[in-house]
Amino acid sequence: MARSAPPQNTVALAAGFGIGILWIVMAATSLWSAFRGYANDRADWGLAWGLVGVLLLAAGIAAMVGTWWHLTRVITEEH
Repeated sequence: MARSAPPQNTVALAAGFGIGILWIVMAATSLWSAFRGYANDRADWGLAWGLVGVLLLAAGIAAMVGTWWHLTRVITEEH
């Protein structure tokens, strides 16, 4: 089983989480546009922006989880 360690590189942690948060904000904006499209009877607009929003949301979550996983779960061997 993998051991957990505190993150050693706080710059990488901040960059990874910053990018993840940026993508989640863009996803929220896209999903908001999709909801507005559906509310205005524009199913094509809602579907397109909804798909973009879901993909951006997945990318943002993956960036944050991947950054955390790499910085806390990958143990380097020191020689």
